[in-house]
Amino acid sequence: MRRLFTLSLIFVFAGSALAAERPAVSGRNGGVSAGHPLTTSAALEILQRGGNAFDAGVAALFVGGVIEQDLYGLGGESLVLVYPKKEGKVTSIAGQGWAPKGATIDWYTERDKTLEGKGLDPAVVPGAIHAALTVLEKWGTMSFEDVSVRAIEYARDGFPLRELTTSAIERELDFIHEWPDNERYWLKPDGSLYKAGETIAFPGLARTLSRMVEAERAAKSNGREAGIVAARDRFYKGDLAEEMVSFLQEHGAPFVLEDFSEFFARIEEPTSTTYRGYTIYKQSFNSQGPALLLMLNILETFDLAAMGHYSADYLHVLVETMKLAYADRDTYFADPDFVKIPGTGLLSKEYARKRAGQIDMSRASEVLRAGDPLPFDPDVNEWPFWVAGRESDVSALDASAVEVASLKDTTHIAIIDREGNIFDSTPSGGWTVGAVILGNTGIGMSVRGEQFWLDPDRVSQLRPRSRPRYTLTPSIVFKDGEPFLAIGTPGGDIQEQTIVQTLLSIVEFWDAWYPNLHEAIEWPRVQTLHLHGSFWPHPLGLNRLNVEEDVGSVVIRTLRARGHEVRVVPPRSISGCATAVMIDPATGTRIAGADPRRDCYAAAY
Repeated sequence: MRRLFTLSLIFVFAGSALAAERPAVSGRNGGVSAGHPLTTSAALEILQRGGNAFDAGVAALFVGGVIEQDLYGLGGESLVLVYPKKEGKVTSIAGQGWAPKGATIDWYTERDKTLEGKGLDPAVVPGAIHAALTVLEKWGTMSFEDVSVRAIEYARDGFPLRELTTSAIERELDFIHEWPDNERYWLKPDGSLYKAGETIAFPGLARTLSRMVEAERAAKSNGREAGIVAARDRFYKGDLAEEMVSFLQEHGAPFVLEDFSEFFARIEEPTSTTYRGYTIYKQSFNSQGPALLLMLNILETFDLAAMGHYSADYLHVLVETMKLAYADRDTYFADPDFVKIPGTGLLSKEYARKRAGQIDMSRASEVLRAGDPLPFDPDVNEWPFWVAGRESDVSALDASAVEVASLKDTTHIAIIDREGNIFDSTPSGGWTVGAVILGNTGIGMSVRGEQFWLDPDRVSQLRPRSRPRYTLTPSIVFKDGEPFLAIGTPGGDIQEQTIVQTLLSIVEFWDAWYPNLHEAIEWPRVQTLHLHGSFWPHPLGLNRLNVEEDVGSVVIRTLRARGHEVRVVPPRSISGCATAVMIDPATGTRIAGADPRRDCYAAAY
């Protein structure tokens, strides 16, 4: 009998997921899911003190920027979607730093420089703080001082390091030793390494945040919003900016004070599409976010439920769809302030049907094949940037290089409050990996400029004051016109792959996991490397597919028979740590879930 029971477990993925490792998390009032238990706790604390989702989200961003610096720091970037219930619409806040005015392709080539993702060469203006304080100013109810209490406490008094962070420090020792301020920041006074569980503090970062609080206090008599603006201005226009720019100039980086003082987090309409009664909102074509919308438009033309969850047909059409979306991403997506993008054509259902017709259900595609959305777009009738791939079939590729970005990481914060307000953010950059600490400010400078191309034939090329086409990609989903889900993940180029697989598990296979959202996130994943890597040097991979082994041997054999170059990897080893919160349409209960692939953490009350 014991042997029969063991055998039955082997085939469990033919029909349903294993029981979730974590219990269901739900509550009547609010839900939070973030990349570290202390980040989640900071957001929950604000909600329980009477703050709304936006107050809580900003508190989480600042706490995470202190304690999750293996994933992001406050010198990095933060992409945010908000849904204020009273406004009844989703808004995008792109806290993505821009290149300095002095950064041109010629400036780099004349100096034989690259955008390799370490040091100051790929630096862009920090965007996370501007985005966070813009959200707090426009939609929050609390002061910066209120929401920064825990972040300042952890920076000043210290917090216990997790193993992920100590591993990142050890991995980056050679780089850390190149910069004295990094050594003082990340190593003990005697130069030795911290161990997991030991307390680390960042007094310089604490002083920076406290100086921002001082600026807010001085201006607070003019109102809550004026105080927040004053705190933000001290960072981007005041003495803090002067210190950061002075450091950059002393080390040969082409920044001037105006690159900081004129910077702003862009507030804009999101992109969106519909999928079987759901509306999915993403950021603009300056992110990879619309790639998810391209995927869903194509997938909507197939009967996925009839194929069966994680069947060979299901995974084949999913992977082939992702290949098409990435080819379009690499060909068309860039900063819309500099390029007129055929967004209407790319997101049209007619274009999706044409792209779906290019999928061969019996054979994996071995080429990078961008489509032509121009016939479906009323505003764009020519495109000069085809170089990213029309029928590209490079034969000798280093597929492992596509995964280099996994050494750097990202996190995600999703929050729904009692009123139904939603905050969803994917912050990144300013890491232990490659970020230079800017003197005594404690700010690790973003290296997100490594996502530019130093190639004038590429759409997402380096341009002065342009923002790189970033990988960060928060998501808000409505069901039948009502707010339903906030979801996101780390993972660089594969963020949309994680999101689309998790989203389909939620909306197509509800009965397989409800009411434990953790189960929808825990399902095994696949990862295609069939794309141009977003991170320098932008390696190209074709038809390489990583598959977590608990997908099942029969499905794996079938995928190989269809021509996929499958590499089987251990369960829950594909990069990503999806975090999500949702509103149960039937009960209004807030349900939160977090990925067991890392120490993401969900809470509700």
